[in-house]
Amino acid sequence: MLNSLLLAALVVAHDPGYYTSLANHVRRWLGQEQVTARVVTPREMSDALASERIAFLVGFSSPTAAEMKTLHAFRARGGKLVVFHSASPALADLLGVKPVGYAAAPAPGAYSRMDFVPGALAGAPTSVRQTSTVLQRARPIPGRSRTVATWSDRAGRSTGEPAWLASDAGFWMTHVLLADGDEDQKARLLGALVGVADPSAWSLAGHRRRVSERAAATRAYALRQVPRAGEIHATWDHSGCGLYPGDWGRTMRVLREARVTDLLVNVAGAAFAHYPSGVLPRSKTFAQEGDQMAACLAAARGTGVRVHAWMICFSATRGAPATLDDYARRGWRLKTPKGALTDYLDPSNAQVRGRVLAALDELQARYPALAGLHLDFVRWGDAAAKPRNAAAVVTQFVAEARRRVRRPRWLTAAVYGKYPACVATVGQDWLGWLDAGLVDYLVPMDYCESNAKLDELLAQQATPRSHARRIVVGLGVTANESRLDARQVIEQINLTRKYGFAGVSLFDLDTTLEKSIFPYLKLGIW
Repeated sequence: MLNSLLLAALVVAHDPGYYTSLANHVRRWLGQEQVTARVVTPREMSDALASERIAFLVGFSSPTAAEMKTLHAFRARGGKLVVFHSASPALADLLGVKPVGYAAAPAPGAYSRMDFVPGALAGAPTSVRQTSTVLQRARPIPGRSRTVATWSDRAGRSTGEPAWLASDAGFWMTHVLLADGDEDQKARLLGALVGVADPSAWSLAGHRRRVSERAAATRAYALRQVPRAGEIHATWDHSGCGLYPGDWGRTMRVLREARVTDLLVNVAGAAFAHYPSGVLPRSKTFAQEGDQMAACLAAARGTGVRVHAWMICFSATRGAPATLDDYARRGWRLKTPKGALTDYLDPSNAQVRGRVLAALDELQARYPALAGLHLDFVRWGDAAAKPRNAAAVVTQFVAEARRRVRRPRWLTAAVYGKYPACVATVGQDWLGWLDAGLVDYLVPMDYCESNAKLDELLAQQATPRSHARRIVVGLGVTANESRLDARQVIEQINLTRKYGFAGVSLFDLDTTLEKSIFPYLKLGIW
């Protein structure tokens, strides 16, 4: 058996991109439960596993023979494995489960909560909220594994689809743990898994004590804050459906009570529309949920919340495969320097620009109650080949949008925070846009967990101070780049006030904001 004094966990990410970001969330949640964890690569896994008793495998869709040999040896020493979103027959055999194929959610919100079988996993929450859009489905094998949690839809109806399976070898999740809210419950779940591997390493009583102590300390800090008159309190809604799809009224009540002044709702992009567009491809969300722009505006009436249509300009990442294929045939999609297609569209293509601008016109004509249009991905793709005049092309587009979006309706834009680096990397000369009066407010995505780093960014963006009055600072509460708790959000809001910025916008409107951030902001700072 493994050394009983070694209580740490190992998180193995199979690639340096998306899966590493997910692995870092697992590490962060474990740290919240006072479980030391480190993230390693598969190459480092063999040596690292020698001193651990539980390993979390993220992105192991096709483990190599050498990796499987390492994992079998780990199991032979008594180690437990936790596998996320894999269809590997070899891993499934090791865990004693049966993969039954990949499946996309049949409808928005079909997989919105994981409900745990009472008593099946000691210390686990009753449920964990998470909206998953795809699954690598699996079934238990009689005598070898069992289902410990199933998926429910957003109305609370059980789908019967396994979310978690357990065996003597460990645990198998049919998706990944997403950083989309319910933070304490996800931390508790991971702590419970560690507790199976070593009961001395985690306890439910300890979890509850830590949650209570954090809440009390944060509340006391929040009560010492004071509001600032006239400040913009915005939030991005990436889903385009609000906190409660199908019930915009409930979302608006949450925003009003939280003293949110502006909602940036993502209802359109170059490859989708959550409303009955005659310009953009209509989305599955629109087909199943109806006109999200109209529903949002109707619910906002009388609340004091200003609604802005958030438009993804030059990215087609949320488009249907047929739409992406069509854009490739038209020659609209950018390529890398080596000629590979990307999901970004060409800002220099007149037809691409014309379609996005026509969508802006359409939104204004259809929805006169809109307070503004919010441009995002108004840039070249990070990895795409760009011409020498890349920045001039994007600036020309912003100028064309300005001519269409007439005051008092706002034109705002989300931008990269590091200037002037973003001019060369993605053609985003936002300082020039400010100086030329092309936008009413800029929203730099200043997503970082370090207050010192944020302070450096803010000092640069607030020079001269006249710029600060036209900048709403974007804070990454639940972004891939940063995760902030309520105290950190308050601290970062106070940093923006030091420089006289117009306000902040919080990314992203989800359960974390509703349950863990807004309640503290409205105690004092907002």
